[in-house]
Amino acid sequence: MNHRPLHVAINAQLVAFEKGARNSGISRATYALLESLSRRDSADQRYTAFINAAQAEAAHSDALSQAGERLRLAPAGSATSSPLRRILWEQLALPSALRRAGADVFHAPVNVLPAARLPCPAVVTVHDLAVIHYPQYFRPERRVYQRIFTRRSARAATLIVAVSESTKRDLVDLFGVPSERVRVVYSAIEPDFVPVADPARLAAFRARQRLPERYLLFVGNLEPRKNLLALVEAYATLRALDPQTPPLIIAGGKGWYYQAVFDRVRALQLERQITFAGYIAREDQPLWYSGADLFVYPSAYEGFGLPVAEALACGTPTLTSNVSSLPEAGGAVAVQVAPNDPGEMAHALQRMLADPMLRQRTAVEGPRWTQRFSLEHMAAGYAAIYQEAADHVGGGSGRRGR
Repeated sequence: MNHRPLHVAINAQLVAFEKGARNSGISRATYALLESLSRRDSADQRYTAFINAAQAEAAHSDALSQAGERLRLAPAGSATSSPLRRILWEQLALPSALRRAGADVFHAPVNVLPAARLPCPAVVTVHDLAVIHYPQYFRPERRVYQRIFTRRSARAATLIVAVSESTKRDLVDLFGVPSERVRVVYSAIEPDFVPVADPARLAAFRARQRLPERYLLFVGNLEPRKNLLALVEAYATLRALDPQTPPLIIAGGKGWYYQAVFDRVRALQLERQITFAGYIAREDQPLWYSGADLFVYPSAYEGFGLPVAEALACGTPTLTSNVSSLPEAGGAVAVQVAPNDPGEMAHALQRMLADPMLRQRTAVEGPRWTQRFSLEHMAAGYAAIYQEAADHVGGGSGRRGR
């Protein structure tokens, strides 16, 4: 007996398809999910991705548009580029779009479901609950929206995907979600994050970016949760311990409440030793990681901490925090310290810089550890959850509303 493929609709409004677009982590993660699902070696599911209408032309020339029947890109009825327009479309128009599409399962990959009753089972991915842990780090309007809608969505979903065991614990402890409704699927590393060992290629990259021969690296948005003030203090201590310490490069776009970091660098007179590189192009990130002596990511809280896994995949010795999900991202390969202790951080960095075998060990152990964060593992995990959600409601038809 032939069965038709399960039809899964995915909200991909945040994916940017233009070449050179400054894709956020969420945009990249959603695109990676669509790409990996479209490549699954199975015909048991097909996918419709609702994209921003303003992205339709760029999406038409994207490789995803060539996926055929497996994945269809469906522009929303109107442009949803601004946050307000996107929220209105998700809350008011999306339920009707799901009915018209005949979806068996709906997946919201970024924390929030429509409040209206949906015509099919719903899966929601929760990336983190930073807004609950650190509300002071968010602008008031975003804080209110995320607190209300993430909590409501987690309680309303048929199944919830957490991107780490740490985020799953947060959902259970902070939102009272039953643990049996939460599945963990780790975020995935894209396949080009591998060690770049060619000295000539690295030298050309350094010359193009005007980088020193040696440097320490941080990659991430400039915002309080990333704990950059503690990193600056640790680096100042490290320079006092060893004036020959390589310079620190802080790479990433400006988020919010970042001015204190610039002010502290000036107050410590470290402007020549600490460089703010701004946003770095996605295609260059493996080179940035591979060229660094150390990668430093002392975040106070992460839903997963993908930069830690990316750096290790590139074979770069990595220091991170021993809190939230970061031990899951770095495992025993990354050095872990308390994020609120700059002194401990400085001494750990000093030991790492003095270890002549650290780079060689990490070049072997880092890629081996991060194999568990592959696109294939992520796609298989989500495909199983979609089927489980469909089976959970309506005996496998996925047609009955919640």
